[in-house]
Amino acid sequence: MQKLGLLLLQDNHPTQKTCKPPKKKKKTKVSQYHLKRDQIPDEQKGTKAARFLHGYILFGLVRADVQPPVTVPATVTAFEEHWEPSFVEKLRQTLRTATTSDSGASKMVLQLRADAAKEAARGSKIAKDILEVKETHLLSAFSLVLAAGLEHWRPDLLGAPDSLYNQVHETVFLESFRKVAGNFSYVFLAPTVSGINKPTLIIDISRSFLFSYMKLKYRVEAKEPGKLAENRDNNNNSKRWGRLAEKRTAFFLQDKQPDRVVALVRDACRNSDDESGSDGDHNKVYFVNKKSICSVSAATFVHKVEKRRVKTERRIKGAQRANVFERTQIIPVDPLESDLSVQMPEKVPIDFFDPVEFNGLLAKTRFRYAQYGVALPLTMNKEMFMLKYGNDVLKLYNIPTEEEMNKEGNSGWSDDDEPIHIPEDVPMDQDL
Repeated sequence: MQKLGLLLLQDNHPTQKTCKPPKKKKKTKVSQYHLKRDQIPDEQKGTKAARFLHGYILFGLVRADVQPPVTVPATVTAFEEHWEPSFVEKLRQTLRTATTSDSGASKMVLQLRADAAKEAARGSKIAKDILEVKETHLLSAFSLVLAAGLEHWRPDLLGAPDSLYNQVHETVFLESFRKVAGNFSYVFLAPTVSGINKPTLIIDISRSFLFSYMKLKYRVEAKEPGKLAENRDNNNNSKRWGRLAEKRTAFFLQDKQPDRVVALVRDACRNSDDESGSDGDHNKVYFVNKKSICSVSAATFVHKVEKRRVKTERRIKGAQRANVFERTQIIPVDPLESDLSVQMPEKVPIDFFDPVEFNGLLAKTRFRYAQYGVALPLTMNKEMFMLKYGNDVLKLYNIPTEEEMNKEGNSGWSDDDEPIHIPEDVPMDQDL
């Protein structure tokens, strides 16, 4: 009779599936002003990016994780008492003849650039983009804000977009954006001339930015202070884990590692979990969190190969290339538990798991992972490895038998793609 070790010799090539996503939350009601990705033509993506940046500039915001300011109803009411419904054309003419010599506008520019310089040093992309815009163009934008009779550009995010108050702000935005973008201030974002000069497109993007994007930010932060910063960190971490998985997978494939070894790093949740920070000398570093679910042998192996990968990348790209050097990884004496420990990879060799953690999983889960074999060590081909080491490794893991999985009240693995048959009457250490 065959035994488990022999069955695991079968090729079980890992797929491109990602880690199991968390349970879907109830969908939030989408604003009627929300623009989906496919609603913006590809050639106008740069125009949208420029419009969003212009909105951040007028708001005076240099980070994406800050709650946008809102206007109280009393301010809106008092402001609208000075305007008539036919004001728009008169305001537009006023703005087009406004000068840029206002001292108040100069102070606003100086404050914005000071804030941007501070946050750019901390990594804010919005702040870095703001610093790309010439001071004279920022001055012209804020001069139009003051010329409209506004102390600050503060649209009423919780009000109607077509209120008199918001129409003033929209007109200020359209005219200032046309002026600043028309002077090629946002050329690094690649807006199009047709997009800049198309009011309907700019209005659609503007209202999406204000009454969908920024309004949601305000409500999220109002409901749970600090949530925007938390979401930013989670998003950045997820992107970093994803990039790390892609880089490691590509390196493992180029290094001709076996499929079972590539499976150790193919998904984001199979890689190192780290949090950005700084050491005592203010150098940017990654503090590596622990993943109790991952075995010491698998983690040690991946870290060893990772050192080769980073060294190889530096040699290929050169030390002078930007963003080549990845931050130093530091493993604390008492590291925090990683959130990735609760995410289960779809298909991974059984020795990816710490034996104690694995044996605490549900029987059905343990039974499923048993079919994916053992990855380490790599000193021999798969067949010889399984004969010499594989069964000894498997002894550490509590793998249910087929009989246990098919007992009454248990549907076993009926939802799996293909059943495997593991005889329960063959000792794990029996010779072939």
